[in-house]
Amino acid sequence: MLPTFLIMDVKLIDAGEYVCMARNPAGESRKVFKLDIEGNPPVINGYRQNRTVIKDVAPKYSRKLIDCNAEGNPTPTITWIMPDNIFLTAPYYGSRINVHHNGTLEIRNVRPTDTAEFICMARNDGGEAVMVVQLEVSSILRRPIFKNPFNERIVSGIGKTTVLNCSADGYPMPEITWTLPNRTRFTGDHHLVKNETLVIYNSGEKDSGKYRCGAKNSMGYIEKLIILEVGQRPYILTKPRGIIRSVSGKPLFLHCLSDGSPKPKIHWTIPGGHTLSRPQVLGRYQLLENGTLVVQDTTLHDRGNYICRAWSDAGEAVLTVPVIIIAYPPRITSGPPPSLRAVTGTPIQLNCAAIGIPKPEITWELPDRSILSAGTLIIQRPKASDSGTYKCLAKNHLGTDSKITYVHILVVLMGAKTLVHRVKLKVISLTKRCWPHIGILLQHIQRKSINCVTDFFFKRKRLPRYFIIPLYIGQMLLLLLS
Repeated sequence: MLPTFLIMDVKLIDAGEYVCMARNPAGESRKVFKLDIEGNPPVINGYRQNRTVIKDVAPKYSRKLIDCNAEGNPTPTITWIMPDNIFLTAPYYGSRINVHHNGTLEIRNVRPTDTAEFICMARNDGGEAVMVVQLEVSSILRRPIFKNPFNERIVSGIGKTTVLNCSADGYPMPEITWTLPNRTRFTGDHHLVKNETLVIYNSGEKDSGKYRCGAKNSMGYIEKLIILEVGQRPYILTKPRGIIRSVSGKPLFLHCLSDGSPKPKIHWTIPGGHTLSRPQVLGRYQLLENGTLVVQDTTLHDRGNYICRAWSDAGEAVLTVPVIIIAYPPRITSGPPPSLRAVTGTPIQLNCAAIGIPKPEITWELPDRSILSAGTLIIQRPKASDSGTYKCLAKNHLGTDSKITYVHILVVLMGAKTLVHRVKLKVISLTKRCWPHIGILLQHIQRKSINCVTDFFFKRKRLPRYFIIPLYIGQMLLLLLS
């Protein structure tokens, strides 16, 4: 029979090199055999280190289950070491404490004295693993609650580092879990910090989606949603060439069309420093939904730099628009003459035209200080009382220009022949009635005077139908004729 080396009940510690040596007086011979033992040391609850320490909390007078799921090859045996150094090997069933086949420790009617360390030991031929559970019994327990209980929407730029926070409180302290948009756990592009913050390096569009954060303790489980959008920085599509020029008094339109992901918001800052951050009407300023700023009734005070900002969580774009306002004061280009003579009853037209930016308002100041708004003043039936100073004024917010004319209204009497005849009869009648003693003399005088008047008018080849005399003489003659 050949010599044979037999190892009964092989264990992992039997792995190694075995040397077979044959010797006689002529010498010796050696042969080395290497033995590998297939098997794995125990792993408790997925923790691959030999010793794991965890903290746990149990409410007073409750039922507490502590898992000790051990895996290995060969199948490890599980033993719980109680605080009073009592060893309980699975399975074990007592009056208050049980150890189930799968290694779970069950404590019924938890007492304050159960605040202690419970040790689970898993052992096989490959070695052993130990999990130390530091149990705290408390009468004050709280369900998990997020520090920010609301769902969130976060926008990040391409290539940036994105941080998703999921802080929670509770007693015992809740455990935080993350679920990615594809419902898987973390990949190599992600890193978890302090079990509550998810960091995504070099963010890309593929990282956009819904992230679910869960917080769990012995009192309950809560979950919140974080929507991540990895987008494009805003950029402005409309860029004016050079300075924008606007006419005073006219509306000014400043465009700021933008694009980006997500859609950016438009903010306008006007030269005075005020900012319009949403579609609104503020005095003469109006911000439209498409980002266009409208300035009504522009003045010189509206000149300066207007700044448009397209903003989103992915970034910001800025556009500066310089604006100048064109304006000059009024100047009367066509006005009435310095003086004007007219006769009663004949219409008078006084013209007044002016230029200026903004367009000037033209008014007339009458002799009685009243004001009329008109470029052309027409007096349909002028009277002697309409004589006086008329002033044309052209005005805008930059200044005023004016021109003055003096209108002299002359009194028109009746035809020459009729006038001579009526004056002659009136004078004769007055002298006979009022002054009988000098009537003959006056009659002689007036006859001579009237003859002079008739000689002046009637001996001319072309006798005028009307003639004009000064106002005070006309009033005297009207008195005589009345």
